[in-house]
Amino acid sequence: MAHRPELQSERSTLTIFGQEITLERVAGVFTPTPHSLFYANATHVRAGERVIDIGTGSGVIAIAAAKVGARVVATDVDPRAVAAAERNATLNAVSIETSVGGLFAGATGAFDVILANLPNELVAPEYLATLSPDEARGFAGGEGGHESLVALLDAAPRHMHARSRFYLPVYTIIDYHGFAVRLVAFLALPVKPYVLEHLSYYRALDEAGTIQLLRDVTGRWCAYDYVYELTLHRAY
Repeated sequence: MAHRPELQSERSTLTIFGQEITLERVAGVFTPTPHSLFYANATHVRAGERVIDIGTGSGVIAIAAAKVGARVVATDVDPRAVAAAERNATLNAVSIETSVGGLFAGATGAFDVILANLPNELVAPEYLATLSPDEARGFAGGEGGHESLVALLDAAPRHMHARSRFYLPVYTIIDYHGFAVRLVAFLALPVKPYVLEHLSYYRALDEAGTIQLLRDVTGRWCAYDYVYELTLHRAY
């Protein structure tokens, strides 16, 4: 999940796909934010489908998919996240297959549904300098803010069949080469605390047309979250 880890060890209850999830928050592992919960509840998973949750973090989306009866693979570059997802799956009495690694992390075959709430935002250099290498790897979107999404767009077709659905959360439009794209949902949500802490940096990007910020009726700084469903345009 794309925000800085919170050092917590407590339980909370969330609802995704109409399923109640008990989540143990673990030190150093990304926890659900309003952005990630918006993404999760804009997607759709059916019983019996083969699903992969890339960048699973605490495992909440993978667990919700398993609760509706899907067969789930969950991956993350951070071993701590994979361990947390496994613990949370046990806590919720579901079984998920897990793997440590980037993107599909060695998973083979096609998936009916690809879920991937990966970092896709520009991070102010001053703030990025305060992060450890592990935090930066799971948090920053790289140059342009969408390096991980571009890599995922390249890799995904090899794990899709003609009716696969690939749900992609983005802040801006990028090159969706080879895919048919449908906008599933969008919403203006308050920006994250680090954006407010470096607001002059982000306002300069906004004025240059690189990103888009807006203020809601209460004066809060916000950004649009978009969730897209991608299907294959052509056979791979």
